[in-house]
Amino acid sequence: MLIHPKAVSKALGAPSVRKPIRILIAFLLMGLSGDATADEMLTRIADVRQLSREQAAQAQTIRVRGVVTWRNARDNLTIQDDSAGIWVDFVEARKRKLFQSGKNAFDHLREGTEVEITGVSDPGGYAPQIIPATLRVIGRKPMPKALLMEPSRFFNGSADCQRVEVRGVVQGYYPVGDGITLLLDANPGRFTAQLSSAASVPDPAKLLDSEISLKGVAATHFNTRGESTGVRVLSSVAEDLVVEKPPPPSDEVPWVALDRLLPFRTEPLGPHRVKVEGTVIYSLGGRFFYLQEGDSAVRVETTSSIELRPGDRVEAAGFVEISRLIGTLCDASVRKTGTGVPPEPVSISPGEILELNKVAVETAQVALPHDYDGHLIRCRARLLAVRSEPRGNGLRTLTLEQTGKEDQGDLIFRALLYNGKAGPVDLLLPGSELEITGLVQLDYATKDVLPRISRTVPENLNLILRGPSDVVVLSEPSWWTAGHLTAVLAAMLLALGGALVWSLQLKRQVRRKTLQLAREMHARRDAAIEFQATLRERTRLAANLHDTLLQTMSGLGFQIEACESEVVGASAGDGPPSHLKVAKRMVNHAVDELRNSVWALRSLPLNGMELPEALDALADRLGAGQSARIEVHSEGDLSRVPDFVAGNLLLIVQESLHNAIRHGKPKVVGVDIRTLDDPERISLTVRDDGSGFVPGEQVGVVQGHFGLQGMRERLERLEGTLAITSAPGQGTTIHVEAPLRAYDGEMAERPIDSPENQR
Repeated sequence: MLIHPKAVSKALGAPSVRKPIRILIAFLLMGLSGDATADEMLTRIADVRQLSREQAAQAQTIRVRGVVTWRNARDNLTIQDDSAGIWVDFVEARKRKLFQSGKNAFDHLREGTEVEITGVSDPGGYAPQIIPATLRVIGRKPMPKALLMEPSRFFNGSADCQRVEVRGVVQGYYPVGDGITLLLDANPGRFTAQLSSAASVPDPAKLLDSEISLKGVAATHFNTRGESTGVRVLSSVAEDLVVEKPPPPSDEVPWVALDRLLPFRTEPLGPHRVKVEGTVIYSLGGRFFYLQEGDSAVRVETTSSIELRPGDRVEAAGFVEISRLIGTLCDASVRKTGTGVPPEPVSISPGEILELNKVAVETAQVALPHDYDGHLIRCRARLLAVRSEPRGNGLRTLTLEQTGKEDQGDLIFRALLYNGKAGPVDLLLPGSELEITGLVQLDYATKDVLPRISRTVPENLNLILRGPSDVVVLSEPSWWTAGHLTAVLAAMLLALGGALVWSLQLKRQVRRKTLQLAREMHARRDAAIEFQATLRERTRLAANLHDTLLQTMSGLGFQIEACESEVVGASAGDGPPSHLKVAKRMVNHAVDELRNSVWALRSLPLNGMELPEALDALADRLGAGQSARIEVHSEGDLSRVPDFVAGNLLLIVQESLHNAIRHGKPKVVGVDIRTLDDPERISLTVRDDGSGFVPGEQVGVVQGHFGLQGMRERLERLEGTLAITSAPGQGTTIHVEAPLRAYDGEMAERPIDSPENQR
C-alpha cells in the first residue's frame, strides 16, 4: 500500500489534530506506506537543526543514526552524526506517552554508543530537538571529534549540542546534585562546565587558577522567549578534563592596589588570580567582606570560613570580575596578616555621593576624591519602613529618605542589616529621624550622557549596616503619622456614620412614638367622652326613675295604705285583707330595689369624697341586710386618683361585690386598694371566701351576663390589667392594676382636631 508523502504532511499539519495524536498518525502512516515515505523522512541531524520553530512544531518524522555524546540521570541525552549534534528528550516523550520503554532501557547506554532513533521534531525551548518513539542500539563507535571552541559560535549559542573542546582558567566551583560545576574564563568570556560526577574531580580546590582543557557538549542557557542568556559545557567522561597548566605558586600571584583592579593597562593581567591587601571594614562570614586601603575600598567574595573582624589586616587572592559593574574580587582565598584600626566613617549624604559620581561621568573624569563604594559613611535620614526577609535569613531592610539636603530632592535609599536578630531595629517607628552609619554599596546602571556615548553611572545606593548600633534615633515621629491620621479620620467617619444612623433611627422612633401618642390621645379622648356621656346618662336616668317610676311606686304605696285604713275602719273586727298585705310588701320591695338602683346610678361621682371614703360608702350600702361582711382596706396616697379612674374602679368594685354576694355566698369579702412602687400605677384587689368557680366555665355574654365583660372593657379603656383567680370551694380573687392618668372632662370637651389633642 502506497501513500503519497504529501498526504502524510497534510495529515500531520492539520490544526485540529493534537500533537501526540499527530505523532501516532505519522508512525501509523509510515508503517503502512513502507518505503514510499523514506524520501520525506529527515535522516540527517543537520537537516533537523535547519527547521524553523514553526516547521519543527509540525512533528516532522525523523529517523537518525548517531553516537551518544552525553547523557544524564533523567534519561535525556545528546547524539551526534557526521553532520551535527542534537538533544533527544525522552522525558517529554514519556509525558506524551510516545516512548514506553522503562528506565532500564538506558542502563546500557554510555557515551560512544551508536543508536538509531525514530521520532518526531519539536521546537524545544531554544533549538530543535527530537522526541523519540523508538531507540535501537547498534554498537560501539568512536566519539565524534571535538571541535576547538570558536568564541563567536560558542558564546552566542550556535554550537548548541555540538561536541567541542574548550580551554580556560578555573576561577571557581560549586556542587550541583551528584556533580560539580566549574566556573571558567576563556579569556575573554566566562562560562561554566557541568561535570556529571564529582568523582571525576576529587579535589576541585586544587584546580583553582589552573588552565585546563575540557571536551564536552555545548549547551545554552535561555529565557522563556527562547533567547540565549549564557553557555555551558556538559561532560560526563573524566578523561575529557585535562590540566594544561597548574595554578601558579602563591608567591607568584601578582600584587595589585585596591584601586588598580581593572584600570587601563597596555598589557592586561589576564584571567588569573591577583592579590590585594587592606583593612577589614565589614565582614559577612562565608559570603563577602570589604577591604579598605587609604581612599580605595573593594568587595571581596569568598566561601572561606575564616573569622574576620573590623580592623583585621587581610591578604586576599582572587579573580577580578565586574558583574556589579564595579571591580570585585571573587572566589578569594584569605589570610589574616595582623590587626589595625578600622577607618572612621565620613559624614556625607547619599545624594552628595551620587552627585559627585554623576559629575565625574559628565566630565569624563574619575570621581574625586573617590566613588565611595565600600566606604564607611554617616548620614541623617527619615525612616519610611522596616521589612524583615520572609525566608528567615535575618535580613532587615530599612527604607529611608534623605533629610537635611533640600537641594538634592527626596532621595530614597535602603539600609541592609544582615543576620539581624529581632531587637531595636524592629521597634523603629516610621517617621523617626535617624543617624545611619554604614558601608556604601553603589547600584550601577547604564546611562547615556552624550549622543552615541554611553558611560556607567550609579543610579542609587544601599548602605550595609554593621549592626543595630549603626542606627541612632535622633527623634521619635509625631503621633500624627499618616497611619494615625488615617485611623482618626476613619474613626471620625465611622462616628459620623453612626450619628447619621442614630439620627435616622431617632427620627423614625419619634415618628413612631408620635403616632402612638396620637392614638393614645384619641383613645383617652374617646374614653373621656364615653365616661362623661355615661355619667350624664346615668344621672339623667336616675333623675327620671326618681321623678317618675319611684314617685309612682311611692304614690301607689300610699294608696294601698289608704285602702288598708278604709278597710280596717269598715270592719274593725277584722284585719286587713291578706292580698293587700301581699301587695304592700311587693310595692315596698319594688320601692327598695328601685331606690337602690337610683342610688347606684348616681353613686359614681365622688362628690368631694376621696376614693377610700367612696369605697366605704359603697361597701356599707351593698352590705346592708347581707350576711357577708365587707372589709375595705386602703394604703398609700390615694388623694390624687383622677375622678375618671376612681369612677371606673368603683364600678369594678361594685360589680365584683355584687357577683360575690349573689353567686358566691361568702362570709367575708375584702377590698384592698393601694399605690404601687411605681407611683403612677394603682392596684385593686377584691377577694372573697365564697364557693368559687372554674375559670372559663362561668356564665358570660352568651347567657346574658355582662359583669366580667364590662370589667375587661373598662380596664382596656384605662390601659390596665385584670386577673381572676378562682377554684371551686376556694373563693375568688380579682386583681386589677391601672395607670393614674387624668381622663378629665376638659379632654372630652375638646374637638378631635384641636392642637391639644394632636400634640
